[in-house]
Amino acid sequence: MVRLIFIINTILAVFVLYSKEVINIPKTELPPVIDGIITDGEWDNAYWHDEFYQTSPGDNTEPSEKTEIGLMHDDENIYLMAKFFFTDLKRFRDNHCSRDAIFTTDRCYFYFDTFHGNERAYYLGCNANGEQADGIVLEEIDTTIDIYYISKADKTDYGFSLEIMLPLESIKYKSGSNVEWGFFFKRLIPAGTEEISSHKVQRGGGNFYDNYAVIRFTELPTNRNLKLIPAIVADYNTFEDNVSDMEKSKKNLEPELNIFYEPNSSLMTRFTFNPDFNIIEADGLEIDVNDRYPRYYQEKRPFFIEQTNPFQTDVNIFYTRQIVDPIAGAKISGSFGSTSVFALAAVDEDVPGDRFFTDEEAASKTENAVFGFASVCRKYGGNGFLRSAAALRNFNDHNNIVLSFDANKRFSRAITADFQMAGSVNEIDNNAGKTVINRGIAAAVDVDYYNGTWFINNEITAVSKDFRADLGFLDDINLVKFNNHLEYQIHADTDDELIRYLEFASSQNIKYTFDLKDVKSHYCEIKTGAILMNSFEYWTGFELIMDNFYGKDYYTHYPWLFLKYELTKQIKLETLFVDGVNVYYNFDTLKGEFGDFYKYENTLQLRPNNLLDIEFKHKYHETENKYIARSYEVKAKFQFHKNFWVRLIVQAINHDLIRSGNNTKRISIYPLFTYKPSSQTAIYLGASGIQEQVRPTSSRDYLEDYRDLTYFLKISYTFDVM
Repeated sequence: MVRLIFIINTILAVFVLYSKEVINIPKTELPPVIDGIITDGEWDNAYWHDEFYQTSPGDNTEPSEKTEIGLMHDDENIYLMAKFFFTDLKRFRDNHCSRDAIFTTDRCYFYFDTFHGNERAYYLGCNANGEQADGIVLEEIDTTIDIYYISKADKTDYGFSLEIMLPLESIKYKSGSNVEWGFFFKRLIPAGTEEISSHKVQRGGGNFYDNYAVIRFTELPTNRNLKLIPAIVADYNTFEDNVSDMEKSKKNLEPELNIFYEPNSSLMTRFTFNPDFNIIEADGLEIDVNDRYPRYYQEKRPFFIEQTNPFQTDVNIFYTRQIVDPIAGAKISGSFGSTSVFALAAVDEDVPGDRFFTDEEAASKTENAVFGFASVCRKYGGNGFLRSAAALRNFNDHNNIVLSFDANKRFSRAITADFQMAGSVNEIDNNAGKTVINRGIAAAVDVDYYNGTWFINNEITAVSKDFRADLGFLDDINLVKFNNHLEYQIHADTDDELIRYLEFASSQNIKYTFDLKDVKSHYCEIKTGAILMNSFEYWTGFELIMDNFYGKDYYTHYPWLFLKYELTKQIKLETLFVDGVNVYYNFDTLKGEFGDFYKYENTLQLRPNNLLDIEFKHKYHETENKYIARSYEVKAKFQFHKNFWVRLIVQAINHDLIRSGNNTKRISIYPLFTYKPSSQTAIYLGASGIQEQVRPTSSRDYLEDYRDLTYFLKISYTFDVM
């Protein structure tokens, strides 16, 4: 009998653990006025929710502030409402922000898993000024898409209130009768770094979507959408080279066209012709002196990211920044039950052949390259998936083809695993001018364990020396890498505790050649850090590295300290100190050279008022008697209105390359004025300029001395055809 009771209780516990609340969203015939003001009777027909949990720093504890939200819909829109209460209005932060940068203010986010597939979700964010932040949650958060929705906020005696109207045509979703989506709501209070959630969040749950509730709609119409977005781009470029005494200029006036077509709620296509990416924010300034391996940069261009790309693997075969200057591109993505598809094709203009080939004839050519990618993913077992993918590069009638198969399996709430196998075929010309084929293979296994206190990650990655993925990103080949990461975490139970989060961690890896005969490198790090309630963070650690460079092992070590402190809500400071011994990679002698190493990096963020946001970054790297590298970066954004702002980025470097006897100076400037008077019209006016000077340290004669300056104007308009 006792055994029977135990079994019944276990079954009930599992049922409660895995069951989800189902919320019926009412349909309204009287939609609210979206003005941010919650009037009597306006939201009486909505679903109201007022039971919330503090999920950080507390573990599903009572929140410090009261919150209420409401949801309802009609055939065209979803309507959202929220009320945010403060017991002390001095905690309230309401500075103005630009889109997707509301993280310094009191704010909230609504999450919708519109296919109830536990693999992606839209999120809509808003702050007390009605300013927006939106995107898609995948394995990482993609902020680059802009979902059209109307948001208004109103400041009240208790805090502020918020109203949102989300047109159904702005998103892709599962439609029909009794449709179920996943839903989650989150409120963030910067004063105290508190996170308040609509539903309990289990630490170590392994999947954010497990925390979602289920919302049900009696009937949702099928979404069909066709948008044409033409644009005119005018630019004027001047180039002046003082070394060769050359000066030239050119003017361009070119059209751009983007086409969105969604034949139904499950499928999205996009086409772009002659896209212009001048409006994209510049990459952060990184010091790339003495880098042995290529550096990975985040994709920021809208065409490649908008409407999501769910493909991410340990062996990276799809890195869209390999497509540098496309003249045309097409994308398709969709979900059909448990199956999802994604495909992309682009023509890259005037690609130099030395990107793909080493033989002189092919490397000297410049012509268009064709890139393609496609994947098919099938979910199984609730959260696992099986996926196949292919990538293609065609240049000079020679192909690079990669096939990949990967899978994800959740064995429990705490244990997940990823598996991948890939193969490549690469066509090149040999010394006799005949086409030969090189074949390579790659594989990866990644296992995670996380129970809310302990996090353990083990990875094995293998890449043969002939494996090549020209549409991917591989920092190294001919390797087998074993990696282990271990963390012990201590979380605060309430927001009254001094230590919000404390961590002890270690990482180790070792790289062998693909045949496992030689060690290429090994690495070990121990670190600890904490987040304190007064917005202070510290992290410190010690790294030990062995790197094999042309047959010789070089051992280096780096103790480091990172500090982050928010002095006031207007001032935030970050500082990194690194010391130790470094190796200078001398590719002329094929030998490494040791030197004492010093590294200082500082970031200062200023918000003198609720309209202006300024960020200063300074980096200083020195390997004694080898090089001194300095970089400076300033970003400033003045936000007149949520649809009207000015941005300025200034970057400068000053490198003393002592070992090679050169001094390099470069300054870059990127001003941009943006005006979006409506959801359909966008105007961009800006410039980009670079001035670079390189000269020997022992001479005043310049090896390089040029200035390149471009002014541009872009005007676009969206036509909603259907």
